[in-house]
Amino acid sequence: MKIMEIHIAQLTIPLIRPFITAVRRTECVDDVVVMIKTDRGNWGYGSAASTPAITGDSTESIISAIKTILGPQLIGRNISELNLLLQMNNQAMAGNSSAKAAIDIALHDLFAQHCGLPLYKLLGGNTNSISSCITISVKEIDAMVQDAVDLVNQGHQTIKIKLGLNPMEDIKRVQAIRQAVGNSITLLVDANQGWSYEDALKVIESLKQQHLNIPLVEQPIRAHDLLHLKAISDQVDCLIIADEACFSPEDTLNIAKINACDGVNIKLMKSGGIENAQAIYNIAKAAQMNIMVGCMLESPIGIAAIASFALSKPDIFYADLDPIYLIRDNYVLGGAQRLGTKIILSDKPGLGIEGIAQGLNQIGVIH
Repeated sequence: MKIMEIHIAQLTIPLIRPFITAVRRTECVDDVVVMIKTDRGNWGYGSAASTPAITGDSTESIISAIKTILGPQLIGRNISELNLLLQMNNQAMAGNSSAKAAIDIALHDLFAQHCGLPLYKLLGGNTNSISSCITISVKEIDAMVQDAVDLVNQGHQTIKIKLGLNPMEDIKRVQAIRQAVGNSITLLVDANQGWSYEDALKVIESLKQQHLNIPLVEQPIRAHDLLHLKAISDQVDCLIIADEACFSPEDTLNIAKINACDGVNIKLMKSGGIENAQAIYNIAKAAQMNIMVGCMLESPIGIAAIASFALSKPDIFYADLDPIYLIRDNYVLGGAQRLGTKIILSDKPGLGIEGIAQGLNQIGVIH
């Protein structure tokens, strides 16, 4: 199965409501899509989310990286060389983790097709169904409460609350949401680096004192500040999870060396794809850390890939793959589909993607 063409496009899918965190606001999923065609007519799909404030990768930089460096080196290569192709992809340039992830996902899709297995089975999984928590954007308290109630009424049992704009208001946000949804719903908190060290301790202690039952706080402070992250983790009862602090296997080693926190959130756009996600997972496991998986605001292509990875790991303790619930419609045929509050993956070989119905703007082809 030889790589003949690489098509680059942009996929835009409107959201049901704007997505707002401590670092950005957006009203649509807007991914760069890679479609690799082989001499046998197989297509491998990958995608990359533009998140300049997090990964440093913009739509323009992703397209440029794929078009000029990552893509051309694959033309004429055989998909059976998977490990070599993945190494070439990782080593071709510094940074650009989102562009690398798009290529990595498409290569894994094709290799699974070559093997005649769904990707989640190729990676070692046994079931095609996964539950995900769902996120509430940070906004005015009343609006967040209404969002939480709506989600619970739809059947969601685990809600992640985006915080990080104002520490004292954040406490009130969690109070109001807990009061509205009751104690049977699991509430997680994600500050997206928005608190100072001192404020993080105050907020987390207040949540504990008020018995708001928050089992996990994600990335409370700036990503580079591992020493203060460790100090927070050492002083609080809830789990502290590194997100923006953990992009690579090297980051994971640095976190593990000083026991900086209780766990990591693995995202393909940070790691550069499934290959490095596997390495991060193995390091975190060896360090006896908790492991969750997540994503950027990605299309169902990326969701299918990270869900396949998650389903191959029996000890993932939370999956945050909610963009598939946040989009107005799923333009991707096959792959990942939502069924109630679960995400169901195709049982066809690879990612099982059969095409894209709309929202796709062709950019170019690498021959």
